[in-house]
Amino acid sequence: MNRYTWMLFRAYLPAMVSLTVALGAMLWTSALGDIDLLKHLVPYAKWLPPIALLAALLSGGIATLRMWRWQRGEEPACAGCGGALGRLRHSPNGDYRKCLCCGGKEAVSP
Repeated sequence: MNRYTWMLFRAYLPAMVSLTVALGAMLWTSALGDIDLLKHLVPYAKWLPPIALLAALLSGGIATLRMWRWQRGEEPACAGCGGALGRLRHSPNGDYRKCLCCGGKEAVSP
């Protein structure tokens, strides 16, 4: 994998995890719903797939918007490699953003 493929993988990882949770919940409600021990949990578990699919849609949309803005030059970029920067993180030494491409830390100026 080259570094831009790795950057996209890191950006879309929350959407992929949410989609996996939704598929697992669908499997649980359909295949395991007939087991007497788990039957009372199925009405509650039926809400997991739509919620997880909504989370996947939102996180995928946000990642797509951020990558599109980074490509157009409207999003901050890493000084070392030019890759897109992740979310704002707080530390005792000051706020920073982590590069999704190389993993380097970029300090955020106040």
